[in-house]
Amino acid sequence: MRLTRGQKIGRNLLLSVLLGAVLYVLLWFPPCTVRGMLDRVERQYLLSDLEPVLVERKSLLYSNEWLSTHFTYLIARSGETYIATEFSRHGLEVRSEWRSLLKMSREVLCMGLDGTLYVAGEFTDAASASMEVTAERTTRMYDPDTEEYNLIIGERKTFTYEGEKAGDALFTFRLRKGTGWDHGGLEEVSREWYSARVIGDTTGARGILHRDLPVRATLYGQDGGVLDTLELAIDNYELHRTW
Repeated sequence: MRLTRGQKIGRNLLLSVLLGAVLYVLLWFPPCTVRGMLDRVERQYLLSDLEPVLVERKSLLYSNEWLSTHFTYLIARSGETYIATEFSRHGLEVRSEWRSLLKMSREVLCMGLDGTLYVAGEFTDAASASMEVTAERTTRMYDPDTEEYNLIIGERKTFTYEGEKAGDALFTFRLRKGTGWDHGGLEEVSREWYSARVIGDTTGARGILHRDLPVRATLYGQDGGVLDTLELAIDNYELHRTW
């Protein structure tokens, strides 16, 4: 049967789309599902049998774009190894670890995201948990004349939170009392208290200094007795990031 000109054009367009899809899969094979994302992490970091502990999804539409960017945040475990990572998808493009490197830990892992701290570990026997996070005002001054850095340490403040059990391997700690940032709360402090400045700069410019804040999580049994105390840490950038 002879095809009309329109049918030939339609056939060629369909073949082009199919060929493009095949090439896309062969060259990039984007992990569009949680299982696909974890498979990529397994291959990259030589892990096996990763099981999801936490899956959080968020979307953001930038003013200069037509399509939303979709973010997937993951905590997963393989035996006693825990990982935290993230993927972003914009159209057909999928990128891993968009804003931070993968975090990996043995036995217990702490991750911060959008006003919540997540602590993952083997918590089968724990009925409840509390957390203390200590912030310390820290300024790193750079002297361009001597090319030396000097740390200035100021006041210290400890924030306390009650945890909510979200499974045998996860506790969540909500940092916010309301829907927005609390004035003087941990999120604001983690951004405002850690600064990098240049001596002699009169513009008032400052950078946000990366620092690990000590985290102490206490686990309690059904009777209210202390089961364990975990000494952890969290990057201040994780505390004030909103997505």
